[in-house]
Amino acid sequence: MEEQPRERSEAGAEACEEKRGLSQAAEERIEDRISLLLRLRAQTKQQLLEYKSMIDTNEEKTPEQIMQEKQIEVKIEELENEIEDVKSNIEMKSLALSRMKLSVALRDNMENMGPENCVLTDDMKHILKLQKLIMKSQEESSELEKKLLDVRKKRLQLKQASRSKLLEIQIEKNKQKEDVDKMENSEMIKTMKKKLQTEIKITTVVQHTFQGLILASKTNWAEDPALRETVLQLEKDLNTL
Repeated sequence: MEEQPRERSEAGAEACEEKRGLSQAAEERIEDRISLLLRLRAQTKQQLLEYKSMIDTNEEKTPEQIMQEKQIEVKIEELENEIEDVKSNIEMKSLALSRMKLSVALRDNMENMGPENCVLTDDMKHILKLQKLIMKSQEESSELEKKLLDVRKKRLQLKQASRSKLLEIQIEKNKQKEDVDKMENSEMIKTMKKKLQTEIKITTVVQHTFQGLILASKTNWAEDPALRETVLQLEKDLNTL
């Protein structure tokens, strides 16, 4: 009879060692992933610093450069969120591993206890029950954190899409302005402006001539509505039209 508790204890210890080995391997994989993410974040930040130093040498940033800079910043933020998520998972798994070890130890002690220790046994059962509830709550919390991370990623994607759209609009406006400037500075537009100024000058001379003729005729043009309208039209400055 004494050999059975000992065998159970040894089996529990072996199971605990096996779980510990699997958990350690999982932790090593997660730590490798964190190291990779940290290296990627450092490389991305370095690229951003180099990019900014190159841009600072210019007097003004182009919309394309601003867009690339914002994309790098969004990528850094995504990496930081992913690192925080991995760290949180490691902490959760470490706590779960500790509780598994404690559960195995408590179970072994309960099997070795006699009837006289029933009160302590009940306490241990209650502790194990609480541990299961805690682990369940932590799993639910982990799921909520994953959902929160997904929401953050979607928010970043929307922010990036909004910035990209605004930059596209700005690029289009700048292009239209450049096209207008090119048209205004083109030889055809210059020639048309010269012709227009010549026509304005000729028309102004004609206006003054008609005004002189009307005044020289000593006609009371104010009493004639049609003539009054003509005189008022002749007084307009064509350069302001």
